[in-house]
Amino acid sequence: GETFSYNDTLGERTTARGYQAAPAYSNGESVQEVGGGICQVSSTLYKATLLSNLEIVEHHNHSYVSAYIGIGMDATVSWGGPDYQFKNDTDYPIRIDAAYSGGQVTCTIYGAKLDDVRVEMTAETLQVNSCGTVYQDDPDMAEGTSTVVSSGHDGYVVQTYRNLYEGDKKISSKKEAYCVYRKKDRIVRVGTK
Repeated sequence: GETFSYNDTLGERTTARGYQAAPAYSNGESVQEVGGGICQVSSTLYKATLLSNLEIVEHHNHSYVSAYIGIGMDATVSWGGPDYQFKNDTDYPIRIDAAYSGGQVTCTIYGAKLDDVRVEMTAETLQVNSCGTVYQDDPDMAEGTSTVVSSGHDGYVVQTYRNLYEGDKKISSKKEAYCVYRKKDRIVRVGTK
């Protein structure tokens, strides 16, 4: 019956608490930030809780699609900002194990399995917002030259579904998360010197 809060459990991400700087998004740009990369763990835990068929209490997707997990399966967190929370809505305790090895994060949830129901997550892309290219004149670069400053990516609107199966038979399908990911235009500097 308890609710697990990612932010409350991990606390503030500071160097005094052992966190290091790593890439993180801030105002749409990738920056070095203490505790950057923490969303890889929250996203992996989110997927594990979905597959464990637990109740999601609070979830927020990133502004942009994450490369390390399937679309619609990410969970962004920030101290003092968005949190990820789920509830143990079973009648028994659960245990969460998280590990990092060989460049991979793993989250495992242990609990009492009282039925043969399994969960399969699916994502439906409802809309694609294609990125464009923005050209910026650069008087310090030679005319006829150009350089890509920022590679762009498309934006998406995605609906995820939690599908329950008994054996090969689908017994239910429920809308899980409605995720909106922004597009980011490609930026190219063009020399005018």
